[in-house]
Amino acid sequence: MSKVEDHLAIRELAARYNRAFDYGNPEAWVECFTEDGSFEMGSKKLAAGHTDLLAFAQKMIPTMKVKHCTTDAIVEVDGDTGTHDAYLILVDCGDKVSVINSGRYIDAVVKVNGQWKFKQRVVDIDDKS
Repeated sequence: MSKVEDHLAIRELAARYNRAFDYGNPEAWVECFTEDGSFEMGSKKLAAGHTDLLAFAQKMIPTMKVKHCTTDAIVEVDGDTGTHDAYLILVDCGDKVSVINSGRYIDAVVKVNGQWKFKQRVVDIDDKS
């Protein structure tokens, strides 16, 4: 895989993550992570490992009618490891469509069996209140 193909695959990983959550597929959301991958908000680890990640997704996905929109991604690749840094715009798709939050994803990614996965996904939300 060329560097350009790696960059595109990492951006697609973020898109698969977004769609899995937004369209109610916890299993596909978990598949975006390595077996020992973690999801964090700021400095708080919300879930780590596929079992915890699945429990988290099964709890959270049904409670949210949202679209995760990521943009302005900066991808760095070094062999089978890399980083993905992108802005997040979170849109409420309930009764009245509106932006409910924004922030940034700061990700460590690794290639596992030819597929890019999140090793660590940290979301840094702008609205801290």
